[in-house]
Amino acid sequence: MSAVLADLRERTDPDALERYVRWAAFASMAIMAWVFTDKVALGRGLPLGIIVLGLVFGSLYALIAVGLVLVYRANRVVNFAQAELGVVAAVLAIELVIEYDLNYFVAIATGFAAAALSGMIVDLVVVRVFRNAPRLILAVATIGVAQILTGLAIQIPLWWSGPTAVLRRSFTTPFNVQFSIYPVRFSGDHLMAMIAVPVIIVALTAFLRLTDYGVAIRASAENGDRAQLLGMPIGRLSTIVWGIAGFLSAVAVILRVSILGFTTFSNVSGGGASLLLRTFAAAVIARMENMAVAAIAALGIGVFESSAIWIFSNSTYSDALLVGVILIALIMQRGHFSRFTETGISTWRALREVRPIPTELRRLPEVRWGLVGMWAVLGAAVLSFPVWASPGREQLASLIFIYSIVAVSLVVLTGWVGQISLGQWALVGFGGAAASVLVGRHGLDLFIAIPTAMVVGAVVALIIGIPALRISGPFLAVTTLAFAVTSRTFFLEDRYLPWFVQERIERPVLWERFPIALDWQFYYFSLVFLVLVILAARNLRRSRTGRALVAVRDNEPAAQSTSLNVPILKLTAFAISGAIAGLAGSLYVLHQTGLNTDSFGPEVSLRLFTMVVIGGLGSLPGAILGAVYVRSVEFFIGGGWALLASGGGILLILLVLPGGLGAGVYRARDEILRWIAQRRGIVVPSLLADIRQEEVEEEEAVPLDDVLAGVRSGRRSGRPMPQFAPGGGGS
Repeated sequence: MSAVLADLRERTDPDALERYVRWAAFASMAIMAWVFTDKVALGRGLPLGIIVLGLVFGSLYALIAVGLVLVYRANRVVNFAQAELGVVAAVLAIELVIEYDLNYFVAIATGFAAAALSGMIVDLVVVRVFRNAPRLILAVATIGVAQILTGLAIQIPLWWSGPTAVLRRSFTTPFNVQFSIYPVRFSGDHLMAMIAVPVIIVALTAFLRLTDYGVAIRASAENGDRAQLLGMPIGRLSTIVWGIAGFLSAVAVILRVSILGFTTFSNVSGGGASLLLRTFAAAVIARMENMAVAAIAALGIGVFESSAIWIFSNSTYSDALLVGVILIALIMQRGHFSRFTETGISTWRALREVRPIPTELRRLPEVRWGLVGMWAVLGAAVLSFPVWASPGREQLASLIFIYSIVAVSLVVLTGWVGQISLGQWALVGFGGAAASVLVGRHGLDLFIAIPTAMVVGAVVALIIGIPALRISGPFLAVTTLAFAVTSRTFFLEDRYLPWFVQERIERPVLWERFPIALDWQFYYFSLVFLVLVILAARNLRRSRTGRALVAVRDNEPAAQSTSLNVPILKLTAFAISGAIAGLAGSLYVLHQTGLNTDSFGPEVSLRLFTMVVIGGLGSLPGAILGAVYVRSVEFFIGGGWALLASGGGILLILLVLPGGLGAGVYRARDEILRWIAQRRGIVVPSLLADIRQEEVEEEEAVPLDDVLAGVRSGRRSGRPMPQFAPGGGGS
């Protein structure tokens, strides 16, 4: 292996001089652009201090973006947990400093070690388990990892210091340095980032270029199969990569907290989806491959953000423009990204449609009466709930109904068509904004406002769905995440679109006869809409359009070969999903009696996606079970425990029950049906096929000695010899 690595090192980077010339030319153009902007384009100018401040924050984005690219090259997975890999380590370092007065450098070194260990544990416990799964499944697993890490970061201070602990000191670097570059006053925290980040980038570059492990990591990233054939330890290299990614994330988080100022532990991971958006933008610009380009792009994003704050006095416009940057970068590089999403690796594993009750058993009395009894009990429990529940529980149940409607919209889009949306809650916000304005400001009838909200949701979803015609899988998820961030900071913010946001409305009286102002009244009102949505979705799935949507998910090239209009079907799924989300939005603003823009953060969209994964993307009842689980956990547990439960639920479901809770319920149903069929002496092929498949999977391989003995006996008896395919290794 040493000879192989030496040969790889000799052939590495033959065009280094040409690349350095290009970077020098790029730097010269950047300096010229800044001079022109400062002296000519802007009347207020663009001071050097703003540029330096942007470079400081951009360098922190660069560390996370480089970690993203490194993980993607090693595992071909979009790591949604990259920004959170260092959160637990940052909390640990802060606790050591403020609670135990430990030396700053010893504390952060401990945090860095813990972050590297966290990354390695994620690789060993999660990545290796899903190594043979589609990359999309592993990307979803990283969402669960992100929630677990964030939940731990919230809970660790409570376990360590208690809820009433008083902070003894602040968390800052020990450098007592201050200097000014107009108009920014820099401190030792900024200086620490200016020194540490370049040193870490240079050290990482040297590691990847000069060491055996670094060269092996680069070789495995280029061609993992070839590297494995050459005898390289692919698993060990992956563990090292995740350890490096955790270390880079911890450095970025700790330095960022020092610069922004530490007040509470909740702001340690305060970057959230907004921070992830900036780092994803840099990584996408670099085609998820070139770490140098990702670092330069991150620096540019940092400068752009600080410049926008200087010019417009906020960073909202930079969020909106970053959506365009991501879209343009993905669409222009569509041929590169589609190599991985169009070869089958982006499909859902074990996503099977729920099978109806077999025809042989459907008319049996015990089956028919069992179904009637089950639905009677369920209906009685749901209808009688307001009689014995408190008003708070009635509000929770109404909210679960609304979340269930959103879950149905995600089943249509993700479960039936395979398009990931991490911005579904933003569509709910658009529908809610339209309904609240029409009802609260213009006094229109609710049954005019609700269809209008559905149309608004469908139109916005269509606009989001246009990029899906060229990109798919995790990269479309990045785009929808960017849309979710921008919607919260701009489109659903009354400061920028006051005509579209109505903060307060009253629940109207339906047809001047049926009030819905009380909690129990609104409970039944939202329940009716949930039932209607489920029936509509069920009929859609059974229609020709529904079957065509599933065909696109299962095999898009085959669907095209049968003359199905795949682009139209994808846009249809987006429109239907958006309309259902818009309906949920109109109910949500009625539930909340107004539109609160803070309620439509991108983190809610992430929770919604985890909700349908836990419940099961293959069935409508499963999605509703997921809504009950996630929303109940948030209500009864809350805080970090809720994130731990939802993130752990994702990993557990993907590991044990890939079809979700819904698949578990239907599996239990099939067991009961098998018992009935056996008791009646009826042969049901579909139920027996499932048992046979499980038996085949559990059968042990035939020993080689038995195979050879059979071959010899066949040769003596004159029976024909088994035929081996050429190159099959029959020996």
